[in-house]
Amino acid sequence: MNEKILVVDDNDEICNIVTLYLENSSFRVFEAKNGKDALEFLKNDKISLMILDIMMPEMDGIEVLKAIGNDRDFPIIFLSAKSSVKDKIEGLYLGADDYLAKPFDPAELVARVIALLRRNNRRSNNIIKVGNLSWDKDKRLIYKNENVLNLRSKEYELLTMFMSTPGKVFTKQEIYENLWQSYYYEDDNTIMVHISNLRDKIEDNPRSPTKIITIRGLGYMLRKEEWILKKIFSRTLLFL
Repeated sequence: MNEKILVVDDNDEICNIVTLYLENSSFRVFEAKNGKDALEFLKNDKISLMILDIMMPEMDGIEVLKAIGNDRDFPIIFLSAKSSVKDKIEGLYLGADDYLAKPFDPAELVARVIALLRRNNRRSNNIIKVGNLSWDKDKRLIYKNENVLNLRSKEYELLTMFMSTPGKVFTKQEIYENLWQSYYYEDDNTIMVHISNLRDKIEDNPRSPTKIITIRGLGYMLRKEEWILKKIFSRTLLFL
C-alpha cells in the first residue's frame, strides 16, 4: 500500500502502538504531537487519512478540524477519551468520518482505516475536480468553492461535457450534437447563449472568462492549466 497516514496524538505510547500496527499493514505512517505540527505537515505533504486525537495541548483536534475545513480529500478518524454517545455524535457532526473511544483495540483501528480508505477511494472516482469546480456524479451536482451551482439541464450537460475532458477543444458542431442530439446545420446563437449563461455562474468575472474560453476558429474549451494555455494559445484566445 502507498497510502500515507498521519497520526496526531501527544501520547507517545499510543502513537507507537498505532504506528506499529499500521506499518505492519503496509501503510506509510507519519506522526505529529499536536495540532500545529499536523497543520504544518499538511502544508507540504498529501495524506490519505488522518487519525486525530481530540484532547491535545496547544491546538486540540477540534481546532485542527476547523482549520482544515471541509475542502479536504482525506477522511479523519477522531480518537478521544470521551466515550459517551453524545461525544461521539458531536465529533461526527463536527466533520469527523469516524470516532473511536480510548482505550481501543489497535486491530479495530486498522480495520476502520482500511474501510474508510476503501470508501473514500470509491467515492473519489465519482468526483471530478477542475480548479475550484467539483462535479459529484452520484448526486448530479456541481460545486464552485463548495457552493452548489444552480444550473439548468442544458447548462449541467454542457459543463459536465467540459469537465469530463478539461483542456479539450469542442467545436460548435460537437457541442450542439452532444446536447441536442440532432445534426448541426448552421451557426446560430444557441450555443453562444448557453456558454454566456454558464460563464455568468462559474466565472469570477464573466466579462473576462478564465475557465470556459473561446478558441478562435475552433470552438470552446474548459481551462485546465492557465500557464499552458498562455503558452500554447496566446495567439488564438478570444474572450467573448
